[in-house]
Amino acid sequence: MSIAVEKSKDLMLAETLLKDPALLKILEIMVEEKEIVPKIRLEQGIEYPRMKKFPEWQEKMKTLIELGLVEEKIVDRVIECPSCGKIHVSTRFKCPSCGSINMVRTEIIQHITCGFVDTKLKFIRRLKGGGEELVCPNCKIALREEGIDYRILGEIFECIDCGRRADRPRIEFKCRNCLHEFDTTTAKYRAVYMYRTTDYGITLLQSGNLIRNLILLSLTSKGFRVERNATLKGISGVSHRFDIIVRSGKSLIGVDYRPVSSAESQITDLLAHIAKLMDFPGIKYIYVTDSSSESVRKVASSQGVNLVSGKSITEILNQILELVKRFREKEKT
Repeated sequence: MSIAVEKSKDLMLAETLLKDPALLKILEIMVEEKEIVPKIRLEQGIEYPRMKKFPEWQEKMKTLIELGLVEEKIVDRVIECPSCGKIHVSTRFKCPSCGSINMVRTEIIQHITCGFVDTKLKFIRRLKGGGEELVCPNCKIALREEGIDYRILGEIFECIDCGRRADRPRIEFKCRNCLHEFDTTTAKYRAVYMYRTTDYGITLLQSGNLIRNLILLSLTSKGFRVERNATLKGISGVSHRFDIIVRSGKSLIGVDYRPVSSAESQITDLLAHIAKLMDFPGIKYIYVTDSSSESVRKVASSQGVNLVSGKSITEILNQILELVKRFREKEKT
């Protein structure tokens, strides 16, 4: 099938990725990791360690989301300073009356014996040797055990400075980076996202369809005549399929890509392709895989198979281009 046919969705997606190596690399990382989770630290902020090498990774991630390859999910929210944008922020409980930061939560205590009710702050008496005890301010009797001589009726906030009591304090924030003070009306409540590869994204890479399309487009962009899913008849009369056929003058170059499952199955698959290659004595052949063991490389070398593997898709594409160019140069000489 010629590349001149109408482009499929997967082919157009591959075209987008081929134009942006950083986008392609981020997709590789996403498929490898399955998901990227942020590290949230007050002083350092929100970090995604695997994305540090990519200055514009957030824009790239948005593109991958639009392409249906990645999805995002809110996993947390943080208070962000409206002045400097940092998240190193402290929360303060302030008195609604005097504005003091000494607004504390305290229990409401009732002394069962005399019936006196007040906050725990009023019952606390400091001991000379250190420590403290509860003493009724009304009858001066020490309280020993909850439920026996006193009971807790509830909780309330009380200002140590002015004595004002309230069900809730006034909540304000202070940025430890720029010292800006702000409240809930001006605070930025920022969403923190994790990113997960979609089933479509995983399938596209693991099935090999994306890499095959990238190889196809990469060769086409350099002016090579390329066919995908090409079927050729061998000298035995049996027809065989190749992922890609490159026509260079009178020569043919066959390219097959196979994802790695295990070293054993990789050797078995390679031997099957070598058997196919024997039916085409005049063809140049490139066997492409994600990674290869020493035993696989030895088998390929002994049978004259050009084995291509690499740490990244970009590396694999470059190796294929170099091989095809070399074949064409040899043909000219």
